[in-house]
Amino acid sequence: MTRIARAAAYWAALPRRMLQEYPEQTIFWSTFGTAAFALLAYRISYATAEGPRPWYRGYYSVVRPDDPIAINWRKPEEYPAPYLSTKMPGAKI
Repeated sequence: MTRIARAAAYWAALPRRMLQEYPEQTIFWSTFGTAAFALLAYRISYATAEGPRPWYRGYYSVVRPDDPIAINWRKPEEYPAPYLSTKMPGAKI
């Protein structure tokens, strides 16, 4: 039996063996582990997507233009946001 065939047989038998030895843990991780992995993949794809970034880091989380984290989201010359009033101190519109 070749090394690849042994590896394929091992991986094919693994779910059944895990379900027999650790039934609760296997069901828990196959349910919530899969959901957590899908959520992680979505968040990574959102964070690495190209295109314009919002003026905020998350829902209802507005940041200052001089915040070091916010500088990475937008170019410094684009601050403040276009919808802010020009009467605000430090506005460059």
